Amino acid sequence: MSNYKRVRNLTVDILKFVENEPRYVKITGPIHLGKPQKVEEGKAAKAPAHLAPCINLDDGSECQIIVAAVVLSIMTDDYPNESYVGKCFAIVKKARAEGKAYFPYGVEEIEDPSKPAQIADAPKPAAGHRK
Repeated sequence: MSNYKRVRNLTVDILKFVENEPRYVKITGPIHLGKPQKVEEGKAAKAPAHLAPCINLDDGSECQIIVAAVVLSIMTDDYPNESYVGKCFAIVKKARAEGKAYFPYGVEEIEDPSKPAQIADAPKPAAGHRK
């Protein structure tokens, strides 16, 4: 253990997706474009990847995920104005369908395990009901 307090981690690992294995993450910042990819000789340049800073909920480590186009579309459509930041998700890369050029993904918002579970209010009695 060091006597020094870390200010910022500059070497954040990528949490890779493996088919049919859910990844549980808390997104800690907005999705952004990564650095341009190196161009291989004789090949077309690839667009920079979309990245999201996260906490891996399985081990608590800082990480980032490569946000596939399908996941990016879900996040921007369902969470306007980057409202996905601070929320937790289970993301699953599914098997590629035959003849398709992309992998489908399953995305579910999940409870934040660092926050205590909230107890639902008891139902209110119907109008006119007496105890």
